[in-house]
Amino acid sequence: VLLALQIDSRRAARDLRRFGGGDEGACAVLLREMEKLARKLSTSDVTVFGLLQPRQYAEVIRDSFDPFGHQGRARAALGDEQREGVDPALLGPYAEEAGWSWYRTDSAVHATYWVSAMPRSEVGPTFLAPLLMQSSVVRTVSVTIEPIPFSAAMRKAEVASTQDIAEEMSRRDQGVLTTASDRRQQEAVARREEELSAGFAEMRFAPFVTVSAVPTELDQAKGEIEHAAQLARLELQPMYGEQEAGFANTLPLCRGLR
Repeated sequence: VLLALQIDSRRAARDLRRFGGGDEGACAVLLREMEKLARKLSTSDVTVFGLLQPRQYAEVIRDSFDPFGHQGRARAALGDEQREGVDPALLGPYAEEAGWSWYRTDSAVHATYWVSAMPRSEVGPTFLAPLLMQSSVVRTVSVTIEPIPFSAAMRKAEVASTQDIAEEMSRRDQGVLTTASDRRQQEAVARREEELSAGFAEMRFAPFVTVSAVPTELDQAKGEIEHAAQLARLELQPMYGEQEAGFANTLPLCRGLR
């Protein structure tokens, strides 16, 4: 499990200046925030092994483009610590080709899906097990998460609450009954405002799934992953015409929200 962290330079402008600005200041702020995040994860009983070094980070990205070449690269590095990982200058694909519903790089062809809907009913903490742990298909599951500033989240919640009140009054004046669906929406808006007031954070998130296989086995691999997603109550939408961009969203680059 890899966790990538990205900082908005506009929101962190004050801290960047305090650490000297430029690339050096940005790296200092990023390292500080990553250390904070690692400590919080550790207190939640999540084992953090540490930051990836440049060659390790390059290896992760290189293995995504060339998953079936990993063993060969690992054998070549045996007994030579200087060759462990991948040269950052060589982390990209050596060759690539994008199609309407696939993206081919080096040893594999990939198909990327956007998770268009999460479970609509209560699920347990292991609901993703069919997708994450019960398949032999090479796949990457990525979720990009962005925290929304409290002021913006609260403002949106208050606007939604005001709209609900206005719509309820309008229905009452027109003699229209409030349906069960309307009541559920009102309860959700009220619960959201209460949670924000209690200190909970609001997040934007974008999940993606990439399936990787040799060209002759891609259709079979896609079918297996689509079935696993159904068992996890996820709705997958193939990213037709945007496979190259979709694949990039499953790399540890914090992409996918824009």
